[in-house]
Amino acid sequence: MSIQDNYAHAKFGIDEIYIHAGLSDSLLEKLHQRAVFSLDAEDPVIHKYFSHDLVLIFRNSVPTQSLIYRFLKFLDQDKDRENFIKSNTLINEEELFSAIKSKNFVLVTHRNLIKETYSPE
Repeated sequence: MSIQDNYAHAKFGIDEIYIHAGLSDSLLEKLHQRAVFSLDAEDPVIHKYFSHDLVLIFRNSVPTQSLIYRFLKFLDQDKDRENFIKSNTLINEEELFSAIKSKNFVLVTHRNLIKETYSPE
């Protein structure tokens, strides 16, 4: 982890960051169900600033959407963005399950998530 990584973690209260170019659909759905909240491509901020799948883990706090937006804008403007993404890229999807076990996390994806809808009978 670089100095820049440590700075981003501390500035936004993020304990762990996992970035992936495209998580499998089944894993994405499982993460979506367990996440504190999820942000996807329907959100204009996500659509504008991020083109990967991202899991942000917070051990001691529950983040807000505005915090996630600020983090993504910070990352987009960072001159060393590519190295940050490379150093936080998840190689093996299986690692993610042990990482998120009983922790608060936010899912951010560049794809559209299927939203559950309630329809009264």
